[in-house]
Amino acid sequence: MIALGCDIVSVRRIAAAVERHGDRFMQRCFRPDEIALARRRGDGEAATLAARWAAKEAFVKALGAFAHGVPYRDIEVVRDGDGTPGIILHGTASDAFASTGAGSILLSLSHEREHAMAVVILASS
Repeated sequence: MIALGCDIVSVRRIAAAVERHGDRFMQRCFRPDEIALARRRGDGEAATLAARWAAKEAFVKALGAFAHGVPYRDIEVVRDGDGTPGIILHGTASDAFASTGAGSILLSLSHEREHAMAVVILASS
């Protein structure tokens, strides 16, 4: 089994959502460690959040028919000790992933001043 999802998002759109909805938006869509990382980035906060948003969207797209009801907050974008991005799943997202029969998640992130993008591959072990 292999599934692919990709997404691109405007950094400005995420910055506007944070400005308009503040902590309500942040708490609904991101995990505490994701929020803390973004806040440490200062002027890069919106780009950091946009890359994570794109990763969450890409993951949901890769889930396909199994994506129903998966909240973005259940998808946590992390980096390992080498800086390689990854995804940790919680709650409904974990259950949906298990339903796919896939065993691993591969993630690639990229962002620049105006856009962030992510590609997710779900693969059998």
